[in-house]
Amino acid sequence: MMFSSSTPALGFCPSCRAPAPAGTPCPVCGAPCDDSPRDYVERLLQTVLSTETSRAGMAVDVLTKWLREPRAVVPLILLIESDRDPYPLVLGARGLGWLRDPRAIPALTRLLEDDRKPFVARVAAAEALGRIGGEAVVPALTRASRDPLGSVAGAAARALQAIQETR
Repeated sequence: MMFSSSTPALGFCPSCRAPAPAGTPCPVCGAPCDDSPRDYVERLLQTVLSTETSRAGMAVDVLTKWLREPRAVVPLILLIESDRDPYPLVLGARGLGWLRDPRAIPALTRLLEDDRKPFVARVAAAEALGRIGGEAVVPALTRASRDPLGSVAGAAARALQAIQETR
């Protein structure tokens, strides 16, 4: 899914955090979703989906490494579920790993197991799942440790090893 200038700006419902086109009611809870971010964090959340990858990268770093902002999970999942080039996919996966939020496990697993995705994004997904840790990520990492691409298999094996060492 590409976001172009003709696509309405994607925002997030201020009440339930569901993705919603700016200026429309939330499709989940019906709250109004205006197109003006209320604060710095809201602007960063919207910037995550920017087609300007340098701005998106800055937003991901600030939201995940510095602020540890849990509201970033939804836009980061949207980012890794898009068909965009490798850089945004890697940014999204790394950001989700930094947040260590289990809600990201299904999306990261899909990215890891999709052999049509760039290998660098799949490696980032394996690393993110390793950061999240826990028993829920072990099956996907175990499967990926047998991936025909050595870089993907290696990243999955390292993530599994890190999880085992924390038990």
